Amino acid sequence: MQLKPEKIDSEKSNQLQGATVEEALNATGFGKYNFGLLLVCSWTLQAMGMDLFGTSFVVAAAVCDLELTMQQRALLTATPLIGVVLGAQLWGYVSDTKGRRLTLVLSMSVGFIFASLSSFAPDWKTMALLKLASSTFTSASNSGAYTLLGESCSERSRGRSMLLCTCSLMCSQAVVALFAYPILPLKFAYWIDFLGINYRPWRLLALVMAIPCAVTACLLQLFHESPKFLVSRGQQDKALDILKKIYACNTGDKADNFPIKKLIDQPDQSCNQGSFLRAMWEQTAALFKPPLLKTTLKLFYLITIIYMTGSGFILWLPYIMNNLFSVLEAGGGEGMNLCTVIRYSADSVVYAGNNTVIQEVCNDKIQETTLISAMSYGALASSSNLVLSLTCGSRKRLAMICIITVSALAAILMNVVAIPIAGGVFFFFFLLCALSMGILSVYFVELYPTSLRGMASCLSVMLGRSSAFLGVNAIGALLSANCEATFYAWAVLLLSAVVFSWFLPKDKKPNK
Repeated sequence: MQLKPEKIDSEKSNQLQGATVEEALNATGFGKYNFGLLLVCSWTLQAMGMDLFGTSFVVAAAVCDLELTMQQRALLTATPLIGVVLGAQLWGYVSDTKGRRLTLVLSMSVGFIFASLSSFAPDWKTMALLKLASSTFTSASNSGAYTLLGESCSERSRGRSMLLCTCSLMCSQAVVALFAYPILPLKFAYWIDFLGINYRPWRLLALVMAIPCAVTACLLQLFHESPKFLVSRGQQDKALDILKKIYACNTGDKADNFPIKKLIDQPDQSCNQGSFLRAMWEQTAALFKPPLLKTTLKLFYLITIIYMTGSGFILWLPYIMNNLFSVLEAGGGEGMNLCTVIRYSADSVVYAGNNTVIQEVCNDKIQETTLISAMSYGALASSSNLVLSLTCGSRKRLAMICIITVSALAAILMNVVAIPIAGGVFFFFFLLCALSMGILSVYFVELYPTSLRGMASCLSVMLGRSSAFLGVNAIGALLSANCEATFYAWAVLLLSAVVFSWFLPKDKKPNK
């Protein structure tokens, strides 16, 4: 689909000789350039998602080689989330001062190096440090890709483009499972003497998951810096030159025929030029002062709840699905809800004796049903996000309210419905609150000025991944203590998020 640039009538002609960057973006339309950038930004998020969430599959297959205890396994799986927290504010500053595209190219290139090296790690501590480093760099794309895409699209196509971009992130775990399905069953083992390691399939999977980072860094060379960022840095001539190139690529017309000849520097696009730490502090503090304070508090609360739920529980999907399918395959599960199935499976391990527990610690085989369930969830999440992108349009707030409400109802139904397979289906719908992440990204682009947008987005990522890290650990303790109460409590949290969503700004109708 191609959106034509806004027509410039004779009355507007003189006015648009000097226009804002938003008006200039509207005049470029939506065509080949924007579609290509959408694909590359989607691939960037896919690469980051594989680096972050793919670790759970690698760790599960590396249990024996790295001699992992359950505590070490949990820490290694959660390490990428810590990397996101450590790098978020730094990348926000770099993005707002050095550029969106430069930030993405640098971060994905270095992230690829560390992620590749992790496949050769001789022990779990080395692997944890390398994954910490890789995720610290690749996490820049969590906000950088959205910001670059949003600031390079017209207002009319921005929201839909960013929601479509989220589809790739939603299916990242499914893509990892898709790669793992043929790779992990392989039987090769090559001894590398100077490293003292056996190179087995899980190491190959870790290397394969790093490759998208390198591909992203190369593809980004084909695209331009954000025009809005350049204007915010006082580089109007360079921004106008890029807008002309976007116009020419989208329309096939000559760049010189672009109707806008001058860009007006907008009041909210001034940038601080002080020292590094002072500039970072001023950018951060500005988010928590009027007139942005209320907006920041609302969005950050929603980020906390959604990431605790979507990113927190997704890492427990293999555990919960394995328990569910093991009970069903054993012929049990009649009259059980999902929590009863989890307890039943846990009790069967205890009664089996010490030998069974020891064998389970060193079981490096991932069941087919685990991979299939991960792929199924990814397909459901990405297709749902695609439908959302094509249908919600200007109804972002309504869409968010509906999504979170469905997720809360699913949490309740998991306890109420005593049919195991139905509980698994409700669990998938419970996880779909993660669809709101894309909508929130649109709000971060629309509600913050250009000079603070990168910092706001990166702080939201830092808060989100911190919430996910705490959620992962809290969920493990709560599920074993009182599973039903855990899901009821999460339903209450999600309903509170519905209330906060109601007070988000009303959506503007796009210009026809």
